[in-house]
Order: sequence, then structure tokens, then C-alpha cells
Amino acid sequence: MSNGQGMATEGEVQEGLTVEEIAFIHGHLHDNVGELILKAGKFKGLDVKKLAAQIQSRQKALKKLPEWSTNEKLIFPPALSVEQCSSEATAHYKASIVSGDRLIDITGGMGIDCYYMSRSFTDTHYFEQQPEVASTAAYNFTQLGATRIHVHAGESLHALHDGLNADWLYADPARRDANKEKVVRLADCTPDVAGNAALLLNAAPHILIKTSPLLDIDLASKELQKLKEVHVIGYEQECKELLFVLDREMPEQDFKIKVRMIDAAGQPIHELDFDREEERSAVVSYAKPLGYLYEPHAAVLKAGAFKTLCTRFNVQKLAMHSQLYTSEEYVNDFPGRSFRIVAVCKPDIREISQHIPGDKANITARNFPAKPEELRKKWKLKDGGDHYLFATTLADQSKVVIVCVKPI
Repeated sequence: MSNGQGMATEGEVQEGLTVEEIAFIHGHLHDNVGELILKAGKFKGLDVKKLAAQIQSRQKALKKLPEWSTNEKLIFPPALSVEQCSSEATAHYKASIVSGDRLIDITGGMGIDCYYMSRSFTDTHYFEQQPEVASTAAYNFTQLGATRIHVHAGESLHALHDGLNADWLYADPARRDANKEKVVRLADCTPDVAGNAALLLNAAPHILIKTSPLLDIDLASKELQKLKEVHVIGYEQECKELLFVLDREMPEQDFKIKVRMIDAAGQPIHELDFDREEERSAVVSYAKPLGYLYEPHAAVLKAGAFKTLCTRFNVQKLAMHSQLYTSEEYVNDFPGRSFRIVAVCKPDIREISQHIPGDKANITARNFPAKPEELRKKWKLKDGGDHYLFATTLADQSKVVIVCVKPI
């Protein structure tokens, strides 16, 4: 196994992009990639197919990886890899919860997480089994000035067996199957971090595992040893990823769930910490729509804080399965979207239209026997505007549409 420090792995020369190639990529950054390839004959001396792939990946990365996107010299992996990699926002968040002398990233990949987390360490070791991927990461780290990252093209678990250790170990296990089916078990990912827990915890006292938000939290908690925390990360309107923190010194399985809605810099906008016992014992009360309506962020719902929201924020649920909340007084720090209620109507456009101007409204359906697109078509409403319609079922099983506007 060879390694380098901020440079290509030994024995492999990673050539960067020429000045002409860089100019082509940035001159056509917003072009249609398919049309570019069809016109390849016009661009003599250039591998247009290769450059089109770079353009397509950069187009995917513009919003997700703003810092990397603006660096003209970086080489990007295929567009699908960009779609699947961490965003800079979530990478910044990870960097904020780890620190020490040495970090080992056992799953490498594009290196977004490794790059940002390495800033919190004196020394970082990146492992990637695919030589081309490792070589590209080494080249990119050099362009970014990340000289403290040692790139290894090889099997990370072998290095851990041989005694390599660190303060923190990071893993982003990939799915084994290629059919993209829903993954509910860590054992269905590779490397098998649960099956290798003893080895990993021997190599580092702290372990950070990133998974897809599709993973079942409670099932994963049964698979993992020494689980201390589960971070459920929300960015913009989506739940982006789950982070499992293992601690060698944890006396028993008593983990906290930390929900974090973050901004582009990885800083929390909303925070909610709780555990399963608090959720089980929380007292829930139900009410018909009051002055304000609240829709929890997707990350809160993924975390399963359904009853905890009531006790923490002094709100009431509309119904057991609707996952919508209400209060008479405005709760300004609720972790999700908040609205002022204008009216509560029957699911009848004649009644609804008395409370919305024009033919525009934003429609959401929660625990309701029709989808938003079906309702929009039935009611002949366009998407958008300043009014929000929530079609839902109340605790008495009545079907209603709650007409709302933004609270301020």
C-alpha cells in the first residue's frame, strides 16, 4: 500500500486539467452536455466526452459544493458520485463535532467529508480501495492546499489490523447491492461497521458513521456497540443524513438523538435533543386547529420526536397520525415550518376559494385520502402564492383543509 501527503499515490501520476481544458469547461459550464458531445467534431484536439463529464458533474455540484465548484483545477468524479457525496454544509457540520490529533477516514470516496474534517486534526489518513479514486482525491487535496491528508490506495481494515490508530475514525459505508433498494440495516452496507466494531473501537476511541436517512435508527442502534449519539441532519427542507457516534467508554447503550437543522455553513438553525425514554413517556394532547399550525421538519419526523414536540414546545397534535401541530400562541422556535391559520374548511373548493385570492396555493396533504397533485387538479389551482392549504384528518376523523399564511 502506498501513500502520499497531499499528492497522488506513489506509482500513479495524476495529471490535472490543461489550461485549454479548464477554459473549455468554464466556457461551457451552463451548456447542455448532450448537445456538446454531438458537436465534439468542432473542438479539435480536445476530449469533449471527458470534458462533458466534468461539466455535468460541476453542474450537479454548483449548489451542493460551492467551494469546490469555484476551484477551476479540481477533477470531479461522475455526476452520480457527486449526487451521492456529502454536501459542503453537512461536511462542515461533521467537522464541528470532531477534533483531535489524528483522523482516519476508512471509506475515502470523493473526499468531501475528509477534507473538511481534516481541518480539525493535525494528521489525517484517507483510505480508498479504488486506485483511480484515491489518485484523484490526492490531486484535489493538493489543489485545495490540504497537505496534512495522507492518501492510501488500499484496504483500510488491513491498516487497522496492523496497528494504525487515531482519535477519531470516520466511515461512510456504501450499499452492497447496485439496485438502490431501501437499506434498513447496517449489515447491508460495506464495510460492515457493525460486524467490525471491535476492530474499529480498538483503533479509535471515537467513531463517526454516516448513513443514508433511509436507515432505520432503532434497528441500527441494536446492531451497534457503544452508541453514544445519533445526529439526524436536516438541510433546507430535507433530512440529509444520519450520523452515529460510538464512544469506547460508553458503559451501556443509552444514546441521545440530536436533531440538527443546519445552514449552508453547517451551523445549527434549530436543535432538538431527546432520547427514546422521553419520547415514550411524553404526554400528548389533541386539539382542533387553533391560532397557528406547525409542520415538523423532515429530520424531526425521521428522528421520531412526535410526542416530544408537544412537551418541549407547548403545542398540541391535530391527530395521532397527522403529524401536524397547533397552538393558540405563536411558537417562534418550532423546528419546522410555521403558519398562521386563516380558516378551517371542508375539502370543498367553493368554501376554500373564499379565503384565497386568485387561483394559486401551496398544497400539502397529511393523513388525507388524496395526494396534493390530485387535489390541485380537482380544485384547478396552480402551485405557488402566499396561501398554504393543509388537507388533513383531525382527531375526530373529520377531513378538513386548513388555510394558512406565513406567521409574519
